[in-house]
Amino acid sequence: MKLRLKVLIGILSVLIVANAAWVIIDIRKDIQINRELVQKELKVNDQIILDIYKNINQLNGKMDKIPANIQYAKIKLEKTLQQVNVMILNTTLGATGSGVTLKYKGKFYILTAGHMLDKEDDNLILSENSQKICELKVIKRDYSEIIGEGKGKDLMLLAPKTLTIQPRYYVELADMEPSVGTEVYIVGNPMTIEDVVSEGRVAMYTDDFMYIRDSIYFGNSGGGVYSLDGKLLGIVSHMQPMQPFVEIPPFIIDGIVRLNEIKEFLRSVI
Repeated sequence: MKLRLKVLIGILSVLIVANAAWVIIDIRKDIQINRELVQKELKVNDQIILDIYKNINQLNGKMDKIPANIQYAKIKLEKTLQQVNVMILNTTLGATGSGVTLKYKGKFYILTAGHMLDKEDDNLILSENSQKICELKVIKRDYSEIIGEGKGKDLMLLAPKTLTIQPRYYVELADMEPSVGTEVYIVGNPMTIEDVVSEGRVAMYTDDFMYIRDSIYFGNSGGGVYSLDGKLLGIVSHMQPMQPFVEIPPFIIDGIVRLNEIKEFLRSVI
């Protein structure tokens, strides 16, 4: 009896040890599998981190180029606006002004201020780099003497008498008028200095005019005011002094024929 019991205990012991061994083996297998999975996941995470750093470095490289790209685009736009700007001479009056090359209904025109002409027989000349290019003829003119009161008209459309004269650059009209506070470009020929580019902001509107704050002077008349993407917003007309007291220097704002007036003026041109 005792012998049988010992044999039974021995068999149970072997089974327990064998079972424990198999359990240990399974645990080790699980540990190994988990270790491999963890290592694989770590490798995947490492690759993700490397990709993130790579993308960040690429973005940083692009961001570093942004200021240079913006500066280049600005210079390119200013050069284009200078090409659109022209100088107009009224040799009868001995006066100079500015104009804008415009393509309207498939034809080339020069848009300028109406007060560049005093009488119908005044001689108007297109000039560039101090060279007289050709005579100009009046296609349409709309001018009123009451512009100093914020109302009136001050536009004139010209064309070269020499039909072979064709500009390389044209300006396009903007789709809508800018809101007050909007930044704008102004290009003209103050005091016969050609193609001067300056920046300003829209200050206010009246019935026919947009007023801006900028360094406009004699010779800018007829020059263009443009949006920051190079579209025509208005034509320089006059300087408007605002002086509450005689003893105080006047505050000068610059009157610009507004976009809506330009569109209305051109509507009847065939």
